[in-house]
Formats: sequence, structure tokens, C-alpha cells
Amino acid sequence: MARGENIYKRKDGRWEGRYPKARKADGSIYYGYIYGRSYRAVREQLLEKRILHTLEKSSFQKQFKGSFETWAIIWLNQLMKENIKESTYASYQNKLTLHVLPVIGKTPLHRVDKKQLEQLINQLKDKLSPASIHIVFRLVKSCLKAARDRGYLYINPAEQVTLPKIQKEQVPALNRQQHTQILNESKKNIKGLPIVLALETGMRIGEISALKWEDVDFDQQVIHVRRTKQRIFDYANNASKTKLIETAPKTTRAKRVIPLTPCLKEQLIWAKSQANSSYVVENHGKSVEPRTISYRFERIKTKVGLLNIGFHSLRHTFATRCVELGISINTVSALLGHASIKMTLDTYTYSFLEDQRKAMETLAVFSS
Repeated sequence: MARGENIYKRKDGRWEGRYPKARKADGSIYYGYIYGRSYRAVREQLLEKRILHTLEKSSFQKQFKGSFETWAIIWLNQLMKENIKESTYASYQNKLTLHVLPVIGKTPLHRVDKKQLEQLINQLKDKLSPASIHIVFRLVKSCLKAARDRGYLYINPAEQVTLPKIQKEQVPALNRQQHTQILNESKKNIKGLPIVLALETGMRIGEISALKWEDVDFDQQVIHVRRTKQRIFDYANNASKTKLIETAPKTTRAKRVIPLTPCLKEQLIWAKSQANSSYVVENHGKSVEPRTISYRFERIKTKVGLLNIGFHSLRHTFATRCVELGISINTVSALLGHASIKMTLDTYTYSFLEDQRKAMETLAVFSS
């Protein structure tokens, strides 16, 4: 072993090499480690790492002269905008404008450090949930990573920050009695159709708003989910105003086919006989946007005496009923249009646990 190489043989028989990877906020060296079965393999990798480290240090000398805000605007408009949906772009811009730039926007990019980012987190704790803080900070981290990749930063300080732990809460859903009350009340008037759709299909409010009659196949008795609507901030024209947009579903799995239940088919046939628009949910021949659907739900739930229940709970109610009926997790995930089965499991852990408990109770009776 050559002097100064920092290569050692471990007790488990492997070789370990250490190299200076970066510097911490306090100036001390942060080391990286390489492991291998032979001294030679580790040495070759160390030499490669040292070459890259030298290149990184030289590129860092081309310091970005602007503030974090200047870089964030460049990152969002020049590096991200063409690769993300309009709604995603508006969401990113809104989060940066409201939560990040007022705190660290004026700081020179190369002076953004762990301490400042921790101060940002502490301020966000006063107005956002831990889950929302994670979403906002993910943008900051991606923005700084792009600067790091271009040599404007020596390290990404966001990688050193610990975020508040997300406490998973039980997903709210209607019990069977509440479910029946809401469904019966919604079937009394055509304006209750979006509530019936949510309870019978689990569709998101934006997907219901964008649903067209061409998406409903009465012969095959299915609904095709092909688009969604949402209201976003109109930063291009007036940042204080919003606009309604219609786009494809947010993921590939969200574009799906959902079978019609007899109840929903009956309601849709009734609605089709009165239709004056290409959209299923309409008002005087015009499509109805998501927030109007929410207003309709507010009136219906007030009539049956249910408070503190949002429209999204109808989707969770659909999923919960599916679980209670023993429908497989794969099927539930596909019906909901979740990006992955893991997402379904994480969201409905409590419901599946109750189902599993009942199964074990049945097994106990059989075994006794």
C-alpha cells in the first residue's frame, strides 16, 4: 500500500478505500468510501474518484454570481418548463413564490447552506404539514442539485438537512350508513351525479369534471378515464389570477377503464336523456369545474348532517368498500389509478388490517 492512499483491509476480508468527497458547512472534510474484494480494484476506483474530485473543484471556481431566486427562475423556466406539464409548472412556481423565495430568495446561491435551509424548514412548520414541507423541500433540493451538477455549488446543502417526520393518518371514509345517506340524497337531483360517480367509481374530482359522454360506453358498460381538469395559477398573464385547464391524467395508470355498476348506469342513462353538453357533468350546456362540484357536495352533505368530510373522502369511501368486500389489492389499485400498488397499500393500511383481522378471527373459529 502506497503512503497516503487510505486503503485498508477490513476484518471481513474486503478492502476499504477512503477519499475526500466534499466539505461540510463548517469546512470539515466529508469522506466517501469504496469497498472491494482486492486492493487493486479499490485503488483503481480511488484514482478515478480523485480525478473526478479535481475536475469538480476546478468547475466550482466558475461561481454563479446571482441569488438563489435568480437561479431558481433559470432552473424553472429554462431547465424544467419544457419537460413538465403546465399544471406541474404552475404548482412548482406557486410553492417557490409562496414558501421559499421570501426566506432564502435574496441569498447568493453559493451562500445557501444547511443553517439557512433549516431556518426555512422551521418557518414552514408554522404554516404547513410535515407532508407539505417534504413536497416544498423536494423542489429546493432538486433546484440546488441542478446547480451542483453544473458546478455552481461544491456540495448540495439540502442533502444534509433532516426533515420533520411524516405522521401517517387514517384515511377518512364514510361508514356504510353515511354512504347510503349521501348516495340516496345525491340520486334525487341531476346535480348530485358527480357525487354518485365518485362513490361508484372512485374517480378524482378533476376526472369527473372532465368526463365526456364519448368516454361512457353503455354497450361495454365501462367508463374510460382519459382526461382531468384543474384550476391553476396563471403566472404567464396575472399571478394573482387562476385559469381552468384540461389535461391528460397525471400518470399512465391514471388513464384507466372502470366498469359501470347498475346504480351508476341507471343514473347516467337518466342524465344522458337530459344532456345539453358533450360533458357528463354540466350546467346549462357548459361543463362544470371541480370547485363547483365541491360546492354541490357541500349542500348535499349539509342536508344529511355530515360535516368535516371533503369530496376526496368519497374516493376513499369507494376504496374502503372494495377492501371490505375482499376485492384484491391489484384490482383496487387499478380502479383507483394509483401510480403503484405500494401507494394503495400505504394509503389503505388500516382498512386492509381490519380485513386481515377478520380473516384471522374466522381462522380461529375454524381451529377451535
